[in-house]
Amino acid sequence: MNDMTDGSVDSRRGDLLVKAVSVQGGESDIGGEKMAFARIVMSGVGLESSGLGAEAPRRREIAVLKLADAEQLAAGLHDVLNLMARSAPTPPAPAMGIWSWTTEPPFGDDLLVAETNANGTAIAAQGVVTPTVRVDFTGTSVQALASPNPLVQVQGAIFSGPRQVRVLISSLRKVVRSALEQRRVEVYVSAEQSLSAVRF
Repeated sequence: MNDMTDGSVDSRRGDLLVKAVSVQGGESDIGGEKMAFARIVMSGVGLESSGLGAEAPRRREIAVLKLADAEQLAAGLHDVLNLMARSAPTPPAPAMGIWSWTTEPPFGDDLLVAETNANGTAIAAQGVVTPTVRVDFTGTSVQALASPNPLVQVQGAIFSGPRQVRVLISSLRKVVRSALEQRRVEVYVSAEQSLSAVRF
């Protein structure tokens, strides 16, 4: 992951201006590999439609990350916020993560992320430049994994402020910690069962 903060106006018309974000943790067979994952669900409007107000059509984008990648994204976003906070007049308010467990595997059109890039950026709306955080998710859709030449896609997501990003960071960290703790419990139970079998 490459993290940078340059304060420039850097956005694409296809980017999603995120209005709400949540994270789900789960474990499933994905592309023939069983993996624990963090599923980021982002809803909002396309940047090109942001000036339409309530009439802007809503969109939803979903990014699925392996636990190690989710942990790395959370660390990168934390670094970006720290850099932004140095130029802010007041410290940002703390935020609690929104997360849950899911027993459903990722959907076919979910993006299985191979690389993320987070940076501080800004968007211009009605003559006002607003600091934001943008994340590019690069990967392929889950359904394309069966293809010999899966199409690489890039989803750009723009988060409207530090509080929203802190919610995402907290959510990702909680999912990672919970998944790792669950693994430790499963290993412990498996070891206990093996010892019981030997004793009896």
